[in-house]
Amino acid sequence: MRWLCLIALVGCASGKAGSDVDGGPDIGPRVDAGSCGEPGQLPCNAVFVAKSGSDSANGTKLEPLKTISAAITKAATLSPPLPVFVQAGTYNEAIVMSPGIDVYGGFDETWARNPAVTTAIEAASPAVRFEAITVATRLDGVTVKSDDAVTAGGSSIAIVVTGSQMVELVDVTVQPGIGADGADGGSGGNGTGGQNGVGGQPGCEDSGGLCASCGRPQGGGGGGAPCGGTDGGRGGNAGHGGSGGSAGAPGAGGTPGGNGAPGESANGGGGGVAANGSNGTLGTGGVEAGAFAGASYGPANGGAGGGGSNGNGGGGGGGGGGGTTDCDSYGSSGGGGGGGGCGGGAGTGGGGGGGSFGVVAVDSTLAIKSSMVTASRGGDGGSGGSGGAGGTGGAGGAGGPYGGGGEQDDGGNGAAGGKGGAGGLGGHGGGGGGGPSAAVVCVGTSTITVPQSMLAGGTGGNGGPSAGNAGLPGASTNAIGCSFF
Repeated sequence: MRWLCLIALVGCASGKAGSDVDGGPDIGPRVDAGSCGEPGQLPCNAVFVAKSGSDSANGTKLEPLKTISAAITKAATLSPPLPVFVQAGTYNEAIVMSPGIDVYGGFDETWARNPAVTTAIEAASPAVRFEAITVATRLDGVTVKSDDAVTAGGSSIAIVVTGSQMVELVDVTVQPGIGADGADGGSGGNGTGGQNGVGGQPGCEDSGGLCASCGRPQGGGGGGAPCGGTDGGRGGNAGHGGSGGSAGAPGAGGTPGGNGAPGESANGGGGGVAANGSNGTLGTGGVEAGAFAGASYGPANGGAGGGGSNGNGGGGGGGGGGGTTDCDSYGSSGGGGGGGGCGGGAGTGGGGGGGSFGVVAVDSTLAIKSSMVTASRGGDGGSGGSGGAGGTGGAGGAGGPYGGGGEQDDGGNGAAGGKGGAGGLGGHGGGGGGGPSAAVVCVGTSTITVPQSMLAGGTGGNGGPSAGNAGLPGASTNAIGCSFF
């Protein structure tokens, strides 16, 4: 035996999928509606249902109704209320049971209960509901099937019992449909690249008199970053005559700028290359089962990744020193640092697969007698979305070019700005957890007795894939959260 406890579900249940709980199925006696009134037999009076009937009929053997729902409604108006007898066939309708109105299937065309015929209720999930019933109410001799779920992450539940007591399922075959696959997560967008730094200006002669004059070459501007806060540093201004150049400004994020030229004719230092942004965190994979809120199952979704951080801005290049040969001159200025690339967007998590559940009881007490409850397959978890690529860092601007012997004389050259850092990769979303498959589920204060009944979990859905953390396969178990007495 193995024990399976699922997060957010009340209690634990023992057993293997496919195991026999409290003995094998006991079909029980088949009853002829014509020999009623004897000890252990069905009542003589009932509301009758047949595929050949009409809901405008009076509900007798000779004039049966067509739908079980119409028969339950009619039976509830009578005093005392009568049971509903249903002939063989498949009834494509969702049933809401009424307090004290028993529904019996398995009748052939002669209105004898016949083990060779089947009365089936087939409908969208849930196919049969018991709600707020506090008097003895029985469903007997029918097969209940719920359709496969179609909405992403949706579950298929055959029978739901909510806030009810004294409910009996006798000689029933319960077959929920397949849970739907979870939705795939979305991929994060790629980060925008940082802009290139602006190049420095050339040196020029500036002495006056017989010599030419010019303005001081200014350092090139730092490259911008669309994501903000990661601009490159501005280049250093040129030095004049016997003076050195200015240092380049640091790039955003603390990238150092290049040293200015220390004196006449010296060159500036290059701007610092910026650090890349860090990759975003990976989203968690979905677990083997989600949680119930009342009778609604919430799938085990994968977690979203984190966004990549932005790259730092490159440092500005240092300005070149001035010159004094013949005429005083300016050196060339430094280039601006490249802007940092933006971080890649986060991938979103894959949706969890929907479950396949035979009977879900919410704050209820019920007995499942001489019956077989077999769950189907849980849906597969959705794929986790991929994180987006980080944007490239902008190139540093070139140092100002040599202005020529007749202009710059022997002044030094400004240095290039540093390259901006690339943005970090966005984190991948986690894969969704596979949908669980369980014969019975107990939520809240529910308890179930299962004399001579077979409970069999089906196959859990596959966990969703991810470039990061994949989802876990869905649980396969006889029961979730149930205590059997």
